[in-house]
Amino acid sequence: MVRWAEATEAPEEEQAEGKSRSKRVTALLVLAALIFVAYGVVRVLSLESNAFLIGAMALTPYVAAGALLLALITVIAGRKLLALVVLIVALSLGALLGPRYLSEEQPDAQGPHLRIMAANLHVGLGDARTIVDLVRREQVDILTLPELTPYAVSALDDAGLRDLLPYRVFDERQGGGGSGIAAKVPLRKIILTEDTNLAQPSAVVDLPGRQDIELTAIHVQPPLSAQDVGDWQHELKTLPQPTDRRISILAGDFNATLDHFAFRNLVDRGYADAAEESGDGLIPTWSSWPTGPPLTLDHIVVDAGCAISSYSVHDVPGSDHDAIIAEVVLP
Repeated sequence: MVRWAEATEAPEEEQAEGKSRSKRVTALLVLAALIFVAYGVVRVLSLESNAFLIGAMALTPYVAAGALLLALITVIAGRKLLALVVLIVALSLGALLGPRYLSEEQPDAQGPHLRIMAANLHVGLGDARTIVDLVRREQVDILTLPELTPYAVSALDDAGLRDLLPYRVFDERQGGGGSGIAAKVPLRKIILTEDTNLAQPSAVVDLPGRQDIELTAIHVQPPLSAQDVGDWQHELKTLPQPTDRRISILAGDFNATLDHFAFRNLVDRGYADAAEESGDGLIPTWSSWPTGPPLTLDHIVVDAGCAISSYSVHDVPGSDHDAIIAEVVLP
């Protein structure tokens, strides 16, 4: 009788332990699903309102992939209803990301072709020879240089930048606050932005013939604190808007991705993002591993009447940003 009692108690204990383990697994999966659902709500409804949420929105491509993985795990774990919920979140985020993989039909622009490059120099440490070699090889017409320092100006000129792009509007500063525009054709400095924490010079690009453009070298304050968030939102909101006066182009480091409402709102005013138009909107342009994953923070934003005939991303040793180049066809 003793042996029979011992034989029946073990399965009962195992069943209880199995039920307890199942409940813990379910609780963990539900918690993970709720986090993904909350993220999806914030992203879809554009509710980012603080530095944490703004930073989180930049991770949308990774979160979409994570949601798909969680959906697979929940299916394997037999929680099919929970898997369906997570899959809906993944598909919703994927629908927002999908257009960045697909090239858009371009306007019937017949004007001059301009090759525009933006390269954040990372407090002037970006390799000057690489920058100049890119300008030469890619036949760049206009170059914007966020985080331009006096040292970087000297290094770039020693590498031959002045010979290739002799016209310039520079506001070089120590640290990361400087910026500049260099071009093959004459530039006339103008004021298009308010005073900002980081230099954002603007210029009229005097093209041959009657059609000129207005170009601004962008470097928006990164949203790393509560004070920074207000500046970031204000600076994106007050960047130059398209006008009937001239074609407007913005190029540089926006410290924002297409998953940020403030940046999407800027583009929706009458601009087009060159990377998104080319189907390359998810190619990262910045990374600071191990402190930050690859993100698409640098953009060339053009008047919606312009066409984008090519777009590419290039490594720059010494900088935490890649250089981006777009060939823009003016209306």
